[in-house]
Parts: sequence; structure tokens; C-alpha cells
Amino acid sequence: MKERTLVGAFNLNLLANGAPVAAEHVIFAYESPDQTKSWRIKEVQCWLNPNANTGGDTRALLNYCLSTDFLTPPASTSNADIITYSMQYNASDNRGIAWGMMDYQNRDGSAADFRVPSFEFQAIADGRRAINYLILNVIINSESSALPARNNFVNYRVLMEEITVTPSESILHQVRGLAQDVS
Repeated sequence: MKERTLVGAFNLNLLANGAPVAAEHVIFAYESPDQTKSWRIKEVQCWLNPNANTGGDTRALLNYCLSTDFLTPPASTSNADIITYSMQYNASDNRGIAWGMMDYQNRDGSAADFRVPSFEFQAIADGRRAINYLILNVIINSESSALPARNNFVNYRVLMEEITVTPSESILHQVRGLAQDVS
């Protein structure tokens, strides 16, 4: 089987001023007239840059979800809006296929500030899922009110393998990937 690795980064371009920030980013779009080809997730890693102007000793949390359709992040950074958005990360929502979380300690160094990851949680819910479209959804929470926008780069690595499906399975997975609660 053929494997493909998606590696990249994107800048949230938002100031984490103690309020959570959220965004989504398309990382994969597979289009082919051959309906028998699709992809399945094998591994997912997601992380923030280790060097940052952290504004002091604080904590930061990166929460992410790979989905097969847009989850539409909120326009505001109010806690209520972020909570509503994060409810779409629920495992019962068929659009989500992988979830993860990284906890960081932002350290105020004498010469340069840096981040130290303290724990990572990652789980892939459905390795059997045939996918043709992937969106990386992220939320960053930070205690720091001085974290500049340029320090909000989200890095990712997704390892996928090509699979063969019937045209009917392909259509079923595409419909299921766009539906919120279809078994």
C-alpha cells in the first residue's frame, strides 16, 4: 500500500491575549475520477513552536481535531463561543476522526523564552474511515497576555495510507464524513 505524509504549519495570526483562539485549516483534498481510491489515517502529530516570546512563566494548551468537513470556528474569542465550537470536537460527531491535546509550560528564560511540553494526549477514533478531505481544527488557550501572533504557528504531521474501496463505499464515506451523527 502507498503511504503519504502530510507535513506543514500554519499561523493562526491571532493574538493569544489570555483568551482562547480557534481556527481551521484545510490540509488535504483528494480528488480523482477513480472512486476506488481513498485514504486512511495511521498517525497524527500536532505541536506549537518551542521558542516563543511567552511573556512570563505561564501555561498554554493546544487542542486539535482532524475532521472531514468544516466545523466553523467562532468569530469571537469569548469563552462561550469557544466552548460551543469545541463541542463539535465530540467523538459522536462523524466529521471528527482524530483528536489530540498538548499541554505546554511557557518559560520565561533569561536570554530567550521557550515552551516545554508537559503531556500529550492523542487518539485516532476510526482508522477504518476512508477519507478524501481533511481539515485541521485547533484551539489554543494561553494564560499569557503577551503571546504575540507570530508565535502561534501550529505544526502538523499526518501519516496516511492509500486504500481501495468500492464506489458505493466511497460515496457512503463521503456522505458520512459530511454528516454530524450518522452511524
